Parts: sequence; structure tokens; C-alpha cells
Amino acid sequence: MEQAREKTSIMPLVHTIIGLIIMFSGHFLPCLSLVAPADQKLLGLGFPQVDGGVLLSVTHTGMVVSLIFFGVIYLWTFVDTIWPGLLGIVALIFSGYAPAPKVLQMFLGNPMVVMIFFLLIVAAAIVYSNLAEWIARYLMSREFINGRPWVFTATILLTTYLVAFLDQPTACFLMWPVLFTIFKSAGFKKGDTYVSVMTVYIAIMALLSFASDPFKGGAFYLLSNLHSLAANDAALHAPELNTAVYLLFGLAISLCSIAVLMLMMRFVFRVDVSPLAKLDPSVLNKEPLPPMNAMQKLVLVDFLLYASWLLLPAIIGKGNVVGAFMAKHHMAGSLLAVLLLTVVFVKRKPVVDITVSNRAYPWRVFLLIAVAMLLGGVMTGKGTNVSLFMEYGLRDLLGGMHYITFTIAVCLIGIVFTNFCNSVVLGLVLTPVLISVANAFGMGGGPMMACFIYAVLIAACTPAASPFAALLFGNTEWVDQSLIIRYSVIASVCVFLVVCTVGLPLAMMLF
Repeated sequence: MEQAREKTSIMPLVHTIIGLIIMFSGHFLPCLSLVAPADQKLLGLGFPQVDGGVLLSVTHTGMVVSLIFFGVIYLWTFVDTIWPGLLGIVALIFSGYAPAPKVLQMFLGNPMVVMIFFLLIVAAAIVYSNLAEWIARYLMSREFINGRPWVFTATILLTTYLVAFLDQPTACFLMWPVLFTIFKSAGFKKGDTYVSVMTVYIAIMALLSFASDPFKGGAFYLLSNLHSLAANDAALHAPELNTAVYLLFGLAISLCSIAVLMLMMRFVFRVDVSPLAKLDPSVLNKEPLPPMNAMQKLVLVDFLLYASWLLLPAIIGKGNVVGAFMAKHHMAGSLLAVLLLTVVFVKRKPVVDITVSNRAYPWRVFLLIAVAMLLGGVMTGKGTNVSLFMEYGLRDLLGGMHYITFTIAVCLIGIVFTNFCNSVVLGLVLTPVLISVANAFGMGGGPMMACFIYAVLIAACTPAASPFAALLFGNTEWVDQSLIIRYSVIASVCVFLVVCTVGLPLAMMLF
């Protein structure tokens, strides 16, 4: 036992040393190179010709910045999610890439980062108001679920998915205790298939919502990044996916995935749900549900107005005054949402006091996204050749494929690698590279990017994959880690198959 504790206490130090070595090794390692087929693009950039091809090399700056970023990702994965990002900014400043004022302006002056800052204030207000808990209790207290185990199971999964649109981690924290109470009351025990599968499925529901949510989930970050690339880099020809259409796309894949996961429970895992038929409904309704209070009503209205601000231009188009105005100022949506929260007073007191609700502000999420956008943008930007290196490397891997095979391969790359580093970070880094590869093959990027964005956000198979996976692997009181891995891998494969068989044809029609 003492040896195990000593090993556990030493590992963070070991990972820290490894991460620091990675971060600063770019100053000493030789620059990566590959010989690519000669084409007008590379010849026009002045790369030297060798052996009938072109020698494509990452610049020294590219090596330094890339390894700073990879070191930060390693430390985020195995050590902490706050100080490594701050260290990455310091390392970028001291690397000579740009003076401190320029780097800090790129860090916090990015319009997307400012938009996300205000958006997370709204997210903190949602958590503080207990709106998600109220909605979850309301849905789980419906009489139609009594004595119907499969309807009850479907209701739990759908409730988790819907509540997660308000806040994904909160959905997990709310629904797991409900589930564990049901396990105890119905007589389930650790090791039962129903217990193991449903515990994993709660996290999967949060991830499905994370991949569907274009308002503030992972899909929001990647769609916003795509819109930013389309607006600021005309040469990339990034597809600007319609937000409303992506929401419908995400909902369709998620509902199909939930149906497949339930079919797996019933016909493959053959779980025993008979104890649920005898479950006393009062277990879920020990206290009467109070009416929604003023704070919850305001937060709900605020969230719906914010969602409408993002969706309306996509629904009515930009060819009219209203649609054009809202599309032009779409980044102001989160600022307006915060303004509404702070301007409504009752009896001379704010209905939502953000100085109090911001105690729930997710600083870790904000810093992770902001640092990833900074370092990822610098790494794949001009003067590094990293994006070109990754593009031509993937061309060799994916060359000669049919569009459908190409998209499936891209989704497979996303859903596999996302389990070993942060999903949003991976999506931000790979997006411009994948678009460049698609352009080189003469393929449209819209359907491919829609499927990739969804797939890369389904990260549940390792504790490092996502915050939801980390929470899932902490539930060892009810599920062994070996079973968590088994059922999360199976669930991820099911979602991947749905993306390929349902999502890809749908994306080709919609985008």
C-alpha cells in the first residue's frame, strides 16, 4: 500500500519533467522534413527541389512553437489544466516568436476568446441557478415511466442528453446520483450489467450533447473556429457550416446513437431490467418539485434568446436586414446575454448577481480553450510550415481515396486520437489541415467537417480523453475501470458507425 502511494505521488513529478522536456526540446531538435511531390503550391513558396520532389521542412520557429504546444497538451493530459497553459504562454514569449504585448494581444484580444469569456459567465449563471436540476427533476417525475423499465431507461438517457444542453458536466453530476439511488432502491449491485452500462451511458449522453451543442458545447468552439477561418483566411476556402443545420444534424446523429445504444443493451448485452418494474416511484419524488423561481426563469429566457441570436440568421438567411445584421454581429450574442442577466432587477436587487454566480465560473475551461487557440493558431500559422507538413503527410496517407472513404478515415482519426488528448484542442489543430487536404484532392469540405466535428468530440475511452471521461473513471464505487473501458469503447464504436452510416449521407444532403 505504501509503495502504491509513493508511486502515485511520484508520477505527477515524472509527468511534469517529461512535459517540460517536450516543451523546450524544440530549441535543440533538428527540423522535421519530408520529400513531397513537386507542385505549383510548394514551388511557389520557394522550397528546394530534391530527388524529383520538393524538400518540405518545418521551420525552427515551427519546431519551437509546436513542441511548446505538445508539451502543454501532455501536461494538460497528465498533470493539470491551469498552470501548463500559462507556462506555455510564457514559453512562447521567451521563445522570441513575438514581444510580450503582441503575444498577450493575440491571447486575450482574439474576438472568439472574448466571446467565450462572456459565454462562460452565462454558463456559470445556469449552474448557480440550478436550472438544469429543476428540468431534470421535472422530466424524471413523469408518471408514464412508472413500471416500464425500458421507457424509464430511455427517459434517463434522453433527460441527461437534454439537460446537458444547459451544461454538460452538471448533467453528469445530476444524473449519476439519481441513477445510483435507483440502483440501491431496485436492488442492483456493483458488477450488474445494467449498472455498468448505464453509468457509462450517462457520460456518453453528455458527450453526444457536447458534440451536438452549437451554442456553448464543443461543437460551438469548433464551428466558431470554422467560421473564423472562413472569414479571415479566404485562401483556405473553409466551409462555413450553417449553425441551425448543424444542430439538426447533431440531433439526428445523437437520437440514432441513443437508439442503437439501447438496442445494444437489450439484444447484445441482454441486461436484466426486471428490478426496475418493481421500483417505487416515490424514490424519485421524495420532495415535491417547487415552481421555477425568478432566477431560473430569467436564466432560461436568457439562454433561449442567446440560442435564437445564433440560430435566426441561419434560419432566415443573410439576404435580409435582420439576418444580415445578426450574422454580422453574431459574436455579440454572449455579451448581450450577460447584459440581460445584469440589467434585470427585482426590489432593487439583480435577479442574477454575477459576482456571486461567477463562483461557478469554469476558469479551467476558459484558459484551456484560450491557450489552445493561441498556441494552435501560432503553430499552424505563417512562418512555421507545420500546417503544410501535416497537410502533405496526410495527403500520402489519404491519397487516392473516394470521398466517402476519405471522410470515414478522417472521422476514425478524430475519434481514435481524441481519446489521448483534449478533444477540442485536437479539433482546433486539425481543422485547417483537413480542409487543406480536402481542397488538394478537389473535395468539398462541408460534409467531411460536419462529421469530423461530431466524431472528434466523442472522447470517453481514457481518463485523459475529456472532462466527462475523467468524471466517469472516478465512479469506481459502482463500476470497475475495466468495465468502464469496455463499455465506453463499445459505445464509441457504435457512435462512430452511426456517424458513418447515418451522419455522412445526411451531411452530404445538408452541407
